[in-house]
Amino acid sequence: MEARIVIRNAVVPGLGPGSAVVVEGVRIAALLGPGQPIDPRPGDWDVDADGRLVTAGLVDCHAHLALGALSRLAGLPGRAPASLSDLRLGFRRRLEDRAGPEELEPLARAGALAALRGGATTAFDLVLGRPGAAGEALEAVARGVSAVGLRASLSFGSRGAEGAAEVEAGAVFARARAGDPRLRGCPGLDGVAEASEAALEAAAAHVPALGLHASVGEDEGDLAHAFQRFGARPVEVLAARKLLGPRTVVAHAGTAIQGEGLALAESQSLLAVAPRAAMLWGAPLPPLLPFAALGVRIGFGTGGLFPDLACEAVAALMAHRQAERNASAGAGLVARVAFPAAARLASETFGAEIGGLVEGAAADLLVVDWRPPLPLPDVAEADLTLLWAGAPIAWAIVGGEVRLREGRLLGADEAEIAARAREAAGRLLRSGG
Repeated sequence: MEARIVIRNAVVPGLGPGSAVVVEGVRIAALLGPGQPIDPRPGDWDVDADGRLVTAGLVDCHAHLALGALSRLAGLPGRAPASLSDLRLGFRRRLEDRAGPEELEPLARAGALAALRGGATTAFDLVLGRPGAAGEALEAVARGVSAVGLRASLSFGSRGAEGAAEVEAGAVFARARAGDPRLRGCPGLDGVAEASEAALEAAAAHVPALGLHASVGEDEGDLAHAFQRFGARPVEVLAARKLLGPRTVVAHAGTAIQGEGLALAESQSLLAVAPRAAMLWGAPLPPLLPFAALGVRIGFGTGGLFPDLACEAVAALMAHRQAERNASAGAGLVARVAFPAAARLASETFGAEIGGLVEGAAADLLVVDWRPPLPLPDVAEADLTLLWAGAPIAWAIVGGEVRLREGRLLGADEAEIAARAREAAGRLLRSGG
């Protein structure tokens, strides 16, 4: 008989206060309303939610777990670059060109912990690092992520002359993790302007079986570079090279127009947007609601910049309301579009039902350190993130395993994680000039 985790005295959406969630093995076994009895078993781990909200773990559709947080340094007043191209070719590129496994592992460990504390139990990470060392970089990030217990799909952002070899290294990593319940992978591209012809061809060969994680079209500079090289827009380049498909994640695409949206919809690719990163760098967001109307699968990501994923939903909604000067703008974007698409992506990737608080789903759960001071409205669970966004995560359970217990990471020294990440970041920043 499998051991159980029994979360009692919880606020469960749709059931109310005093409810319970029972986890057996890697899945949610039961959701029980107030007063419903739970027969005790020897070995039960009883968790007292103490009146706090229990919800499904969130899915970060586009992260940079290792190096993303370092970009915040460039976003401080007086340091911000004039454009995203300046950020990538200046501050970021200098770090990436020097980031090897010895830096990526501790930084990924810290990034995975930040993601878990921000409510993400699954992350799709585009690893950025030293050119020509994709295999070592992916293994280093995998070690860092595994130490924390985050569920993750890892890709390497290939670019330049080493791009084809980096794509192949991503494919090797992905195939080696094909049966891993917590770690998966696929090839990746860090833009199309710098992608070699060999890299594009190699990626296209792997898309049907493994998928692709591609970061493209963040701003007008990316658009200009795509036109200069290919005579086409960034998403059009992906479509023409047969790089779109149901297992493809296209990140950013801030310059995309209707034709590109149709290509994304027809291919069933997922568009991952990071609203707060776009706002910080002054980059555009694609037309999310018109794209959703076309049938584009849209999910939220963080870019590793700010780890609390629920706040990305708030930012996206606020951006629509401000742009349209209408408090009802963006209705359905979170609960009917973004969260279901992210859950579907995670479920298809890991072969389990992820992203839902339902019986039989993967036991990826959060106990949010938020005691609702008002009756929960009768809305979708995903829309409730707009109420609790920003609250700390007290407990995080990934695949039936407790990773955060009352805000503390189990099985690792958090002070040591932070210290080693600081040392690694310090080496990169000093060598990066």
